[in-house]
Amino acid sequence: MSIITKLKTISERKYIIVMGKLAFIKNLLYFAFKVTVGFLTHSLFLIAIAIYSAFIGIVKNNCSRGLKKNKDTLRDIYSYIRGGAILASSSIMYIIYSIFQIFYPTNSQYHMVLAIAIATFATFAITISIIGVVKAKGKTMLIKEYRLTNLATAFNNIVLAQIAILSFTNPDGQLALYNGLSGVAVGIIVLGIGLYLLIDGILKKKKYYQLIKKYPDFFNHPVFNNNSTK
Repeated sequence: MSIITKLKTISERKYIIVMGKLAFIKNLLYFAFKVTVGFLTHSLFLIAIAIYSAFIGIVKNNCSRGLKKNKDTLRDIYSYIRGGAILASSSIMYIIYSIFQIFYPTNSQYHMVLAIAIATFATFAITISIIGVVKAKGKTMLIKEYRLTNLATAFNNIVLAQIAILSFTNPDGQLALYNGLSGVAVGIIVLGIGLYLLIDGILKKKKYYQLIKKYPDFFNHPVFNNNSTK
């Protein structure tokens, strides 16, 4: 049985765990590539995107690890809240940097071959992220977190693709302005995703303790013993 056939036959939960591990390796290599290119081309904006994508990757890895290890609803809730907090806080820093880039621009030019390579990597990452959003159809907290984090990854790589393409298609334009504006827009979107996870997790935590207090044996029911809480 081929690897592709095995991936098609495994459960959604195991599929997300496997893809999460592969995504972690891919993100690690991708992070190293962007940071290296950023240093070689003196592109602080590319380094900022690399760091931002690393935070998003941490949330995605945290989510896949949670699906593998978490056994009770409360741990799922804490993982959910932690993911939202990381996305929200890193987005705020990214927005601040993007605004700084608008008022204190530092245009970065890439060789056409390098720019095409960056855009290709970014397009590939966008495609994988969209597949992750479509593939994960469950309604548990961690699967919802996985889908939204993939969406955040896609938006972040759209900015990266724009930076690479504009670098050689519009070399004399206001690259820093365009990149800064798109960075602010994406940062706000991902901030919204992070705040949603954070607030939704806090509300779920409150509801959880209310149910525990009112019905001490409520979560001992078999339906809650396999991470099936919505």
